Amino acid sequence: ATLEPEKHPDVAYVLKLVCMIDHVDDESKEDIWPGEEIAPDDWTTAENPSYGYYAYYFWANVHKLNQLRRERGLNTIQNRPHAGESGPLHHLASAFLFCDGSSHGIALENSDVFQYLWYLCQIGTAVSPISNRTLFKRYVLNPFPKLFARGLRVCLSTDDPMQFHMTNQPLIEEYSTARQGWDSEMHDLTEIARNSIFISFGDEAAGELYGALADTIGVDDHAHTANVSSVRL
Repeated sequence: ATLEPEKHPDVAYVLKLVCMIDHVDDESKEDIWPGEEIAPDDWTTAENPSYGYYAYYFWANVHKLNQLRRERGLNTIQNRPHAGESGPLHHLASAFLFCDGSSHGIALENSDVFQYLWYLCQIGTAVSPISNRTLFKRYVLNPFPKLFARGLRVCLSTDDPMQFHMTNQPLIEEYSTARQGWDSEMHDLTEIARNSIFISFGDEAAGELYGALADTIGVDDHAHTANVSSVRL
């Protein structure tokens, strides 16, 4: 569809609308680090490969697809899987090596090393506290407030709205949960929303967006344009 869109018009059209891929599985299933026993090209058994190999296969194929699409002036697709929702820490290692960001990431609380890597690289992580509360973490135990306070690029997101939410504004439910459940201040929620912009569009595109808005309203400071304080409380 990328090489010959005229032969696959429907798929070519859909690809123009896709900005990311999230490969989802039950991370709580037993899953060992793949090690060096089997090379990726030699995995031909009926048994599913480990999370690490899944991450590698997605990276290899999406990377090649993006090269083709970039050469043709088309949009590219990011790889942002479920990682660190409930599985072992090596899932986070695979996400760090092969992915553009992650969903959930609450297992980061179990590793200061990974938190530091996520902070240094400002890896976008979308957390869904309502889903987490239903499946794995009560609100009081959710590490989102700690990850946010430490400066990781985390934002709030929905997860299966038809299953976990009660209104037609599921994202507002997530923000309301953060506001009431963690006593988040409005400037906290504003910074979280700003993180969403950077995660969605990338630093360069988000900077251009803020720059255009600042020029429109006559403000020089992009952070001020986003209503984010320059000093954290």
